[in-house]
Amino acid sequence: MPAPPIIRCVSSLKGLGVFRDYTPTADVPDLQQHNLIYGFNGSGKTTLSRVFASLEAGAVRSELPDGGQFEVKLTNGTVIETTSALDALKGRLLVFNVDFIEDNLRWKDGTVNPVFYLGKAQAELLEKLEKTEAAISALALQRTEAANDHSRKGNAFAGHKTDAARLIAEQLGLGRRYDATNLTADYNQASYDDNLKLSDAERQQLRAIINQDVPLPKRDLFATPSFGLATLVFNVRQLLDMTLGAVALEELRQHESMLKWVKEGVDYHHEHDLSSCLFCGNELTAERMAALRQAIDDKFEQLTGNIAATKQKAEQLRDRVGSMKSALPSVNDISRDLQPNFTTAADNLRMSLTRGAEIAAAVLPLLEKKAAAPNIRVDPRDLPTEPDAAQWDAAARQHVSDLNAVIEAHNRSQDEFSQTQEAARKKLQEHFLADRQTDYRTLKADVTAAKSALDELEVRYQALTPKAEQLRQDMRQHGPAAEMINGMIHSYLGHKELQIATLDTGYEIRRNGNPVSGSLSESEKTAIALCYFLSTLEAEGRQLKNLIVVVDDPISSLDTKALHYAFSLISGALEGAGQLIILTHNIHFMNEVKKWLKDKVKKEPPTATLLFLDVVQDASADIRTSSLKKMPRVIREYDSEYQYLFHLVLRLKQSPEGQTDYFYLMPNALRKVLEIFLAFKLPGSAGLKNKLDNIANSGYGLDPARICALDRLVQLESHADNLDDLVTFSSMTIEETKGAADALLTLMETVDKPHYDQLCRICR
Repeated sequence: MPAPPIIRCVSSLKGLGVFRDYTPTADVPDLQQHNLIYGFNGSGKTTLSRVFASLEAGAVRSELPDGGQFEVKLTNGTVIETTSALDALKGRLLVFNVDFIEDNLRWKDGTVNPVFYLGKAQAELLEKLEKTEAAISALALQRTEAANDHSRKGNAFAGHKTDAARLIAEQLGLGRRYDATNLTADYNQASYDDNLKLSDAERQQLRAIINQDVPLPKRDLFATPSFGLATLVFNVRQLLDMTLGAVALEELRQHESMLKWVKEGVDYHHEHDLSSCLFCGNELTAERMAALRQAIDDKFEQLTGNIAATKQKAEQLRDRVGSMKSALPSVNDISRDLQPNFTTAADNLRMSLTRGAEIAAAVLPLLEKKAAAPNIRVDPRDLPTEPDAAQWDAAARQHVSDLNAVIEAHNRSQDEFSQTQEAARKKLQEHFLADRQTDYRTLKADVTAAKSALDELEVRYQALTPKAEQLRQDMRQHGPAAEMINGMIHSYLGHKELQIATLDTGYEIRRNGNPVSGSLSESEKTAIALCYFLSTLEAEGRQLKNLIVVVDDPISSLDTKALHYAFSLISGALEGAGQLIILTHNIHFMNEVKKWLKDKVKKEPPTATLLFLDVVQDASADIRTSSLKKMPRVIREYDSEYQYLFHLVLRLKQSPEGQTDYFYLMPNALRKVLEIFLAFKLPGSAGLKNKLDNIANSGYGLDPARICALDRLVQLESHADNLDDLVTFSSMTIEETKGAADALLTLMETVDKPHYDQLCRICR
C-alpha cells in the first residue's frame, strides 16, 4: 500500500499577521520528510503552526486572524484551502505548540486530558478496528482522489462555461449582461441542433448588424419609367431612311445637302421682305422665290420637325438614364444584411443604364447628320435592332424593380431595426450555443459522474467512521499512557518527584505522590508538555509512519543539559514519522536539529529541507512582512549567528543608498557583532564600553567620531543577549544606524584586517 501523502509546500498565506501576502518564490525548496524552519521571535512561527493545527482539526483555528487565507499543497496533488478540503489530513497530523499545551494541560489545576490507548485484551475488537480503519484509510484516499477529480472536472466545466459565455457576450455586444449563469439557463431551456450553425460569412454579416449603433436612413424608391428605347430606335431608323423625293430645281438637285440652308434663306428673305439676295446681291424676283418654294415643300418642314423632336427624345432618354445612374445609393447607405442583394441589383441597373446612355449618345450624331441633309439617307448600322432595344427596355424596368425591392426591404429594416438587431443576436447566440453544446454536455456529464462517485464514497466513509469510533470507545483505556508519560518525564528530569496519576477523567500531576501545590518551573512544564505530546502519537491506534508531526519551539529557557535531552527525545521519538516539521527561534536548538539533518539535506534526492522565516521592513514603513525562504548559507553552514549578522551589516554598507529591509533588526545586530568581535580581540570580563575605550586608545588611528557612533550603540542597545532577542525595536534613528554600521566595519577592518577580509569572503 503506498505511503499516504505528506505536505509538499505552503503555497499561499494572506492576511495572517506578518504573512501579508506570501507565495513561495521558485527557489524555495519543497518540504521533505524532515524539515527545520528557523526564525526570530515575531517572524510568524506560531501563526504558521496554527495553520498546520487547522489542518489537524479540520477547521480553521479561532486564534488565526479573521479573514486570513491559506493554501497548502500535498504530494498527491490535493490542495487544502481555508474554505475547502480542510479535513484532508485530519487524524494524521499532530501539532505541538502553545495552543496544544493550553488545550490539554491545566497548570493551575494540575490536571491533564486523557490519552487513550487501545486495550490488548480485546483481540477480536482490535482486529475489527484494524480492518475498519484500513477500509477508512483506503476510502479516505479514494475520497481525496475523487474530490480532486470532481474539482478538476468542475473547474474544466466552469472554465468552459465562462469562456463560452464571454465569447457570446463579446460577439453579441452584451458586456456583463451575459455570463455563465445565463449560458446554463439557455442550455437548460432548449436544445440547439447543428442546423443552427452559421458560416463565417453569415456570422460576419450578423456581427455587422449587431455592431450598428443607429439605423441607416431610409432611401427613396426609383420611379419605374417606360424608357421607350424601342420606340426611339424605330423612329430614328425611319427618319434616317426617309427622303423628300425629286427636287424641282436642277441646281438644287445637284446640291441636296444645301436644302436646309436654302430653306432657311428663303424663309428669312420672305419674312424680311427682301428683294435682293443677301449672299450674292442679285435681284430676287417673284418667279425665283416661287421656284425655290416649290423645290422646298411642306414635306421638308415635316421631316426636319420630326428629326428635331426625335433628337429631343434621345437627349431626354440620355439625361434620364444618366440622372438615374447618378442617383444610385452607395452600398454603405443600405442595411448590412441587404448589401449583397443591393450590390447585385445596383450593378445590373447600372450596366443597363450605361448601355441605354451609350445608345442615346449614338442616336444624336446620326440625327444631327440627317438634319443637316434631310434628303440624304443615313446609315443606321450603329443602332441596335428594334428587338434588342425592346429587350433592353424590359431588362431596365426589371432592374429598377429589383433595386426598389431591396430599398423597400432596407426601409422596412429601418422601421424594424431593434427587431432586426435582436433577431441577429438570437441567430448568432444560437450558433455559438449549438457549436459548443456537445462539449458542454460532455463536461457536464463528467462533473455529474464525478460527483456521484464522490457522494458514494462519502456515504461509505461516513458510515464507517462512527463504527470505528464505537470500537475505540469499547476498547479505550487511558491508564497505560500514564506509564509511558511518567517514564519519559523521569528520564527527562533525572528524578521521580513528578509523575502523572490516572483519574477517571484524565490525569493529575503529582509531586512526591501528592497533588502539585504551587507553581511548576518552566523546565518542569516543558518536560511534562513535551512528554505528554509524544505519548499521543500512537494513541487511538495511530501509526507513526503515517503521521505528519509539527513541533513549534519545544524548548524555552532551558539549560544546556535539558536542551540536549529535549532534542534527543524529539529526534529519537520522531525519526520515523511520515513527515516531521520543526519550528524554532532558539539558535542552539536550531544548530542541534541542523546537525541531525545535515546528511539528509545532502542526499540525492534530499529527504530534509532547511527553511528560514525572513522578516523584512522597509525603512519608510512600519509594517513588517514575513516569508518562507531557503535558509541563508551563512546560517546553514555556521553554528554562530555572527556570520549572518555581519552579512546583514555588510549589505547595509554596500547598498547604493544605504537601504536595507532589516532596519528593525540592525541596531541590535550591530551591537551583537561588536560584542562578539571584541570578545575575541579583548578576552576578559571588562564590559563592552571599557573594551571600546581600550580599542580607541590603542593607537589604531580610528576617527573619534566613529568611536562616538559605536559608543552611542553600546549605550542604547544593551539588552540583546541572543539572536532571537534581536527583533525588539530600537530608539536609534536610521542615520545613526547607518553611521554605526560604517563605524563598526571600519573598526573591524582596522583592528583585524585578515579577520575582516575572511568574513567578507564568507559573505559573498
